[in-house]
Amino acid sequence: MSNQKTDKRKKSNSVAKNVASGAIGMIINIVVVVVAVMLVYRFSVSAYQYGVRIFGEPAMSAAPGEEVVVTVTDGMDFDGIAETLYDNGLVRDKTLFKIQEMLSNYAEDGFKEGTYTLSTAMTPDEMMDVLAGSGGTT
Repeated sequence: MSNQKTDKRKKSNSVAKNVASGAIGMIINIVVVVVAVMLVYRFSVSAYQYGVRIFGEPAMSAAPGEEVVVTVTDGMDFDGIAETLYDNGLVRDKTLFKIQEMLSNYAEDGFKEGTYTLSTAMTPDEMMDVLAGSGGTT
């Protein structure tokens, strides 16, 4: 009789352990899914906000802004121009400006060399118009 009780206890302990390990496994799976959903959500929001900035980046300051003289030299690539604009406080993010330039109509023709008066109240699109020779130069 004692052997039967011992066997029943072992079986009930085994069942309890299986239930506990199953519950723990389920909790871990739920936590992994929740973390994955949170990461996807954060990435999606960040990507959306960056996309909005690509096509609608505001000026650095309100009108009238501060005028800044910028020189584009012969052979200066878009990385150099973006760096110059960033260093002079005309754009917030040089990588974003390079993406804006790649998606613009200026990617093929490029910007013209010269000295330009730009303003912190200008949007990146307005600055690209000036640098392409469509706007006023100094």
